[in-house]
Amino acid sequence: MSETEDKKPQDESAELEDSGTVANSDAILEFAEEATDECAEALREKEQFKRLAQRAQADLVNYRRRIEDEQESSRLRNQQRIVLKFADVIDQLDVALNAEGADSADPNWLEGISAIKKNFETTLSSEGFARFECVTDEFDPRKHEALLLTPTADHKPNTVITELRPGYVRNDEVVRPAQVEIAVEPPEEEISENGSE
Repeated sequence: MSETEDKKPQDESAELEDSGTVANSDAILEFAEEATDECAEALREKEQFKRLAQRAQADLVNYRRRIEDEQESSRLRNQQRIVLKFADVIDQLDVALNAEGADSADPNWLEGISAIKKNFETTLSSEGFARFECVTDEFDPRKHEALLLTPTADHKPNTVITELRPGYVRNDEVVRPAQVEIAVEPPEEEISENGSE
């Protein structure tokens, strides 16, 4: 073999090696691009799952808080319901103590009823409930329930003149409005008749 013949196979093998290297480097680049795309997709999915987990955790915290608030609200409503029953008992004891003929009853009996009433009032007070006075106050629909409207010139219109049933508050919130009688302006006829006398 001659030198030129020896060079041809070497050139062919070099060309084959170059084309194989190019093919390999293209395959490597393609593989690297695919791997980079897959990594980027995996990172996007990871971020989506992370956000989803954070949202789920926040929803759980909000749900727990809402349940706790509802339980507390239910407890307070039940407590108010029971307290209002005590208030009704106190009202009935007041009626019994102020009824006609109560003065002629056995003094020991009256003293016992008064002591029971005082215990109920103390119990309500210890739970934060307080009776509020409203006679001579201006009528407020949030605090008063008007049962009677009395035309009178002796009191300013829209003024509470009689408390028929006491009201109760807790933490400055009305839990039972007072039932009241309020003054209203007398009709024009009565004013002119009273003025002409």
